[in-house]
Amino acid sequence: MHSESEPASDAGALAPRAPSSPALAEPSPFLTGGAGLYDHSAQDPVSPAAGMWAGVTAVVISIVLGGVLIAMNPAFTNGKAAGTPNQLGPPVEAAAGPALAPGTPAFEGAQVLATKTCGGCHVIPGIAGATGAVGPNLGGVASRAKIAGGAVDNHGADDLKAWILNPQAKKPGTAMPNLGLTDDEATKIAAFLETLK
Repeated sequence: MHSESEPASDAGALAPRAPSSPALAEPSPFLTGGAGLYDHSAQDPVSPAAGMWAGVTAVVISIVLGGVLIAMNPAFTNGKAAGTPNQLGPPVEAAAGPALAPGTPAFEGAQVLATKTCGGCHVIPGIAGATGAVGPNLGGVASRAKIAGGAVDNHGADDLKAWILNPQAKKPGTAMPNLGLTDDEATKIAAFLETLK
């Protein structure tokens, strides 16, 4: 146990302590060392509050800098922060189909598509309720040289028809199901898909 009194020194590292003060508790909430420690905060080169203000300043600067970086990002200023049209695809409500003459194979193919489950997996322009997001958007399918993720050639209605009739034969393991279409139904659907350029 320490029983000696603290040496008094004007140039020492310790703050002076009144000899009549029996309490050793620190008056500052920043000093939490316990009994036997003296309040040296008057001689510290940096105030204990300086650390708190440095932290608050760092947080404020980080928030302001983050806001500036977001404001300077060209994606936010040109309205493309949520994605570009080629990333998002056309809006479903804007996906209008081609004008089809009644009685044509393409017109009848559109009617067949409306009765099948194709629209549950694909967005098909011109087919009401065809808003599926599982399979690819069929808008522009006729102008694609490859379909089925690049595994199947697409040189016209015959290639589309062969794919529709038996997708597993063209790409084993594909998620595209065999819908059990008749040859006539597949011919009409392929004629409709050929109008989606």
